[in-house]
Amino acid sequence: MEKSTLAPHRSADPVDEDRNGLVYRPQDDTSLLIDALRDIDLRGARTVDLCSGSGAVAVSAALGGAAVTAVDSCPRAIAATSQAAATAGVILDVVCADLADIAGQTFDLITCNPPYVPTPPGTELSAPGPNHAWNAGPDGRDVLDVVCALIPGLLADRGAAFIVQSALAGGDQTVTALRAAGLRASVVRERAIAFGPVLRSRRKELVDAGLLDPTTDLESIVVIRADRTADSQRGGRHER
Repeated sequence: MEKSTLAPHRSADPVDEDRNGLVYRPQDDTSLLIDALRDIDLRGARTVDLCSGSGAVAVSAALGGAAVTAVDSCPRAIAATSQAAATAGVILDVVCADLADIAGQTFDLITCNPPYVPTPPGTELSAPGPNHAWNAGPDGRDVLDVVCALIPGLLADRGAAFIVQSALAGGDQTVTALRAAGLRASVVRERAIAFGPVLRSRRKELVDAGLLDPTTDLESIVVIRADRTADSQRGGRHER
């Protein structure tokens, strides 16, 4: 997938329909993931956006010419994605389903902004908002590990997958898991951002759990790209 001048340069603002804050609002991680899509040609790419949330990434890919299926298990997110598509004037195949339900299909492009915030016991409701969109278990990998296991089976030959996550949830673990499945994987974008309300609300617990440096107020967000290359073996175990 070569770089294209038609890669997304704008995205819809799909938050107006979310007046009660029940869907994850596009933030720095969303924009970083969209920026990473500038590296590839989206025209005609069969795409699935996992954990679509507000629909910002799915809409941006569609604006770049991709044929997009947007998947989320939350009905409110599905409604938000559908409204975002209508507002932007693009067509999406919007599916309310668990991630495992997508197995059996293959795509040229996979995008995913999953829940990834480490959630020590007792912090599940530590910040207002759609907690299901960021709470991801004690180490932040409850959904990431599922995504890493699914991507090798979903990715078509010469396809690419882009995952955005916090380094707090083990970016190296994601790269290692994807490489172990026979994909070429690396960090292609990184941005340091100030703690948002969720991390601020559970800072003490994360420090106590050894997941957070007590001297910093910055979080590193990364985009990891995984490619199925011409010589990689589907389902293989070698690292590239």
